Amino acid sequence: MKLFFYIMYPLFFFAMGCGIYVAFRDAEGLVDNNYYENSTRYFQAKANEERLGIGVSKPDSLKKGYNVIRIKATSHGKPLQDGNLSLFIGNLSATGYDSTITMHQLSPGIYQATPTIPFKGVWFARVDLRQQQQLIISKKWFFDVK
Repeated sequence: MKLFFYIMYPLFFFAMGCGIYVAFRDAEGLVDNNYYENSTRYFQAKANEERLGIGVSKPDSLKKGYNVIRIKATSHGKPLQDGNLSLFIGNLSATGYDSTITMHQLSPGIYQATPTIPFKGVWFARVDLRQQQQLIISKKWFFDVK
């Protein structure tokens, strides 16, 4: 029985040490350092969006290759005209393929951009509305491109 414990104790401590080392080396940073400030900005942006009555529809989908993305933007239920909208497309695993494209107005409230997605994976899309170089709203979505 003593032999069993002589073998188990070193194995147990070795396994614990390996676990602690791996956890320390691969820390994901799940705790946000500026949580209060970030949440305050988020809620201020949401309140501003509601006050202005701005609405932006989600793009239908993204696919590998050439994409035509159309969104509908409204202000107090009416089509948003002459908005300064930009579309950001980025891959979560490779930031070298991030791009920002200015969206062009097709008709009142309908805006279009044509990004290219080079490969499959999880892609992030964000639409920003600016007025006089100030960010008014920012809408974000994730897409699984197959």
